[in-house]
Amino acid sequence: MSQLNNNQHSIDDGYFHEQAKLWRKSIKKPSAKELLSTFPEAKTIIPLKIKEWKSTIDKREAEIGHLFNEIYKQELDEFSEWFWEEVLKTFLFPDLEILDRQLLRLNRFQTIIKPNNKSNSISQDQIEVARNYPIYDLAKDKLELKPSGQNYIALCPFHNERTPSFYLYTETNSYHCYGCQEHGDVIKLTMYLYGIEFKDTVKMLQS
Repeated sequence: MSQLNNNQHSIDDGYFHEQAKLWRKSIKKPSAKELLSTFPEAKTIIPLKIKEWKSTIDKREAEIGHLFNEIYKQELDEFSEWFWEEVLKTFLFPDLEILDRQLLRLNRFQTIIKPNNKSNSISQDQIEVARNYPIYDLAKDKLELKPSGQNYIALCPFHNERTPSFYLYTETNSYHCYGCQEHGDVIKLTMYLYGIEFKDTVKMLQS
C-alpha cells in the first residue's frame, strides 16, 4: 500500500513540476526598454558594470592565452598538444562564456541607453536585428569551421596561425580568438570578413 502511495506522490510531483515549467514559460519577460523604465537607476550603474566585466574578461583571457602559449612553447607531439588544449577548453572556457554572455547583455542595455552614433539613418531596431543574425550562417562561407561542443572553431582570420584558436559562440552570437585576443559580435565580424562599413553591414544582416 505504501508503495502505491509513493508512486502516486511521484506521479503528482512530476505532473505539478511540468505544470510549473509551462507556467513559467507562459510568463512574458519584460523587454530591455521596459526594465530600464522600471529601474532608471540602472542607467548609471550599467556603464560601471560594463567596465568591471570587461576588466574581468580581459584578465581571464590573458590568463588563458598565457596557458595556451605555454603549451605551444613545449613543442609537444600533435596528440599531446591536442590533449592539453582540450583540457584548457573543458575547464576554462565555460566560465569565460558565462562572462561573455553577461557582458553582451549589458552592452545591449547600454545601446538602448546611449544609441550608437555611427548608425546615422540606421534605427536601433535594425541594429538589434543585425546583431541577432546567426554568426555561424555569416561565417560558414568565409571560414573553415569545425564543431567544438556547442560552438565552432577555425583558424583566426585576424592573424596567421597553424593551430585553430578562433571560436564562434552560437549562444551569445559572438567570437573570440585566444591567440590574438580579438573578439566581438556578428556585426564586427561581418565588417572585417566582407570589408564593408557599419551602415552597410547592418543593412546586409537584415534578412
